[in-house]
Amino acid sequence: MEDLVKIECGAHIDGYPATCAHTVIIGGKSKGKDADVVMAAYNSFVAATRMIKPGAINQDVTAKIQEICTDFEVEPLQGVLSHKTKKHLNDGNEAIINKETPEQRVEDWEFVPGDVIGLDVYVSSGDGMGR
Repeated sequence: MEDLVKIECGAHIDGYPATCAHTVIIGGKSKGKDADVVMAAYNSFVAATRMIKPGAINQDVTAKIQEICTDFEVEPLQGVLSHKTKKHLNDGNEAIINKETPEQRVEDWEFVPGDVIGLDVYVSSGDGMGR
């Protein structure tokens, strides 16, 4: 049986936050809906990184994540925010929301040169609600 494992690592170096994460399938290859979730998360992350450039807005990234998840027939997880980071600040006010809902929305803002984003993309095979 395959197990999905997520490994996360983070540190602060002179007040600047640095994090990384990786998802691994242990014991074989993922199939069916499990594979769809992993591939949707991966493809959404790659597409989102390409969308983060001067002149684009945070809502463009949210829309791209939703578009790719729709293609794989899965849902982005609600309540997940990716933040613009600065020295001594890991979760600033400028954020990208993983899935926008009428109850959860963030202010629009435009990316500028030098922005550093802690990008999180979470995907669910269910309804996109955390348990």
